[in-house]
Amino acid sequence: MGVLQRFERRLEGMVEGAFARAFRSELQPVEVASAVQREMDDRAAIVAKGRTLVPNDFVVELAESDQERLDVYEESLGVELANLARDYAKEQGYSFVGPVRMRFEGVPDLTTGTFRIRSGVIRGSTLQGGEIRLPASDLPRPQGRGFPGHPRLIISAPGAAVVGAPAGYAEGGGQQTYDLATPVTLLGRGTDCDLRLVDPGVSRHHAELRIENGQVILVDLGSTNGTFVNGQPIRRIALTDGTQLSLGRTTLIFRQDGPDAPRSGY
Repeated sequence: MGVLQRFERRLEGMVEGAFARAFRSELQPVEVASAVQREMDDRAAIVAKGRTLVPNDFVVELAESDQERLDVYEESLGVELANLARDYAKEQGYSFVGPVRMRFEGVPDLTTGTFRIRSGVIRGSTLQGGEIRLPASDLPRPQGRGFPGHPRLIISAPGAAVVGAPAGYAEGGGQQTYDLATPVTLLGRGTDCDLRLVDPGVSRHHAELRIENGQVILVDLGSTNGTFVNGQPIRRIALTDGTQLSLGRTTLIFRQDGPDAPRSGY
């Protein structure tokens, strides 16, 4: 099954029909997906022997009226388009230098049912030696969606550097904070991860944090060394405030505010 076919299969019963009805035009999600693939092919650049770099930050520009209709489906479609980009990059042997981002913007010069793709190569932020360095970029950085309780990770990684963390604030002992700003946060050693952990015990795509109905769900992605919560191996679990996550030698503490935020016994 090809990349586009897998994309359509994932959308079945979730976004596809609703997306088409919202636009009331000939525009279909698979057309946007095909355009993302073409953008990657057109902008592919060989930077070293055996390494071809492609964009990792994509903006789908739509008519303003279409963007308003899409609003309720934007997060789900963005996640699936990002998955498609990763799948296509793996299939073609392409590389990213940062996490794959997809967002949608309404523009006044497009008519209903039309769209275009804008893309960029955006490196992730770097946390090293207790200092966070943000890359220069002319594109806006991902912003939080106002998820309930401000879910976040407190980073404590003895013997391992953490790459990909946006600027955070100190929370006890000068520790760094990584806000969960997107519906899915990919954790791992790969350069396309949202939070890149430079740790030999961490798999390239190790685990995901998924925000579902106000809860944060941790899912192991078949990692080599496993994912542990409060010392116990897990495949999938809903996190509670104060939970300790262990990936390789890296330790993260999950925090979530609010009177209704579940608390861990850890």
